[in-house]
Amino acid sequence: MCSIEEDDVLDDGMSSLMTPQEQISHSSQKGICHKCGQDGELYKLNFREAECRCCFLLFVNHKFRSTVGSSKALPRNAEILLVFDGSSESIVLLDMLQKAQSESNFKRLHCDFKVLFIDDYEVYKSICDINDYKCYIQQVKDFLLSYHNIKCYVTNLSSDINQEPFDINDMDIYLNRIMEIEIVFANDINNIQTSTSRNEFIKLRRKNLVASMATFLRCKYAFIPTINISIATDLLSAIVLGQGNNVAYDVAFKDDRLVNGIKIMRPIKDLSETEVLLYMRARNIKFFDRRDHVTYASSSLQRITESFIRNLQKNYTSTVSTIIRTGNKITSNNHIFKEDDSEYKCCICNSSII
Repeated sequence: MCSIEEDDVLDDGMSSLMTPQEQISHSSQKGICHKCGQDGELYKLNFREAECRCCFLLFVNHKFRSTVGSSKALPRNAEILLVFDGSSESIVLLDMLQKAQSESNFKRLHCDFKVLFIDDYEVYKSICDINDYKCYIQQVKDFLLSYHNIKCYVTNLSSDINQEPFDINDMDIYLNRIMEIEIVFANDINNIQTSTSRNEFIKLRRKNLVASMATFLRCKYAFIPTINISIATDLLSAIVLGQGNNVAYDVAFKDDRLVNGIKIMRPIKDLSETEVLLYMRARNIKFFDRRDHVTYASSSLQRITESFIRNLQKNYTSTVSTIIRTGNKITSNNHIFKEDDSEYKCCICNSSII
């Protein structure tokens, strides 16, 4: 069984504070690979010797495969819904999963997966130019269609959870629907008084939407593109917000709180931002993440917590890995209740309320 050394989850503290372009230039160089001896472009991580492209991709894909395999939570020939949000993390997850299916029979990840693109235009409608948005949507469509023989669908945060998603080939119909109908979801978000509560609402809305779409598409498992810095931020944010009783589900590989039996999984939870960006460079994947220019309010507790972790990571490079290892030791007490004890669970997130 694959395993991951503790040092493998360490990140480069300085690189976590850089822009994507600065991170790539900081972590790539020319020379000879210390593993295979190949001369060419090298990929350097803070905790490893410089490696060539092939050795680096082998290392990163190994972390993905070991995370999925070591838990033994994913059965053979499982039906998976891959959640795609246009971020670099979701791009890497899609590429890794596609590659895992194209391996030889011995190494192949035996599963079937579909892609669900969740469009969050309603959240940023007031600050996004409509032409930029349409260009972004077209980029996402072209990228997803570049992976052949994969069924892709699109939905948005304002969609009714009882409404089936659109096929990616029907993107024009989807756009006409978004532009023509009156969008009330953005107004609902703006009516929430604090940015902290607004972020929590969007987070829960997205999770419930994923569960609903997975049910429509007959998938029992959902892969979400969450990496180590996001895990660390979610852990500390949940504790600050008084949600420590159920924080174990927010940082674990598997979240099985959803009432319809859908299990949310985080297969790239051990990857760092630098590894994600270097993977995209090694695979020659174009970066088109719209969220680089649109972020949540800096006054939210989630944003402040993330900033705190990044600043601490600058001087102490094991900060993120220490937080994650601590979070892995936290267990939930939901197992003491029976599945039909709904009075003890939240009707929104299905977490224990006592």
